[in-house]
Amino acid sequence: MKQTLIACSLLVALATPALAQPADKKAVQEAVERFLLNLGDHEFDKVAADLAPKAIVIVTRQRAGEWANSFQTGDEWIAALKKNPSPTTFREPLSNVVVTVDSDRLAYLRADFQVVRDGKALSHGVDQFTLVRDDGRWKLAVVAYTSLPIP
Repeated sequence: MKQTLIACSLLVALATPALAQPADKKAVQEAVERFLLNLGDHEFDKVAADLAPKAIVIVTRQRAGEWANSFQTGDEWIAALKKNPSPTTFREPLSNVVVTVDSDRLAYLRADFQVVRDGKALSHGVDQFTLVRDDGRWKLAVVAYTSLPIP
């Protein structure tokens, strides 16, 4: 009987995916925060290195009461960022962060944010990132966010 219980426990353990450990979630959040810091500092080569191959960037913005969506590949997005002749440094602090890690290979981070320049909040919204583990590090496969003006 004891051997049967041990065998059943082992089968259940093998069939149930391991839950993400806090260190896994922390690594995902750190990868996203590093990406946002590099973006705010215009370190576009570092931003590009944080993206997975064939990454996509989706933005849905509300301006003057109208919504507009944009879709770009990571390469198109980086190229557009590099064309800006006078980028302004900003910070994008996250709050209400929720991280999910599946099978230590796929992760999802959702968070509220504000874009802050010179101490003033300019916009806010929700960030949603999908990350994949690639060559031992987390890379962003999908960068998606809403952008709303500050009322």
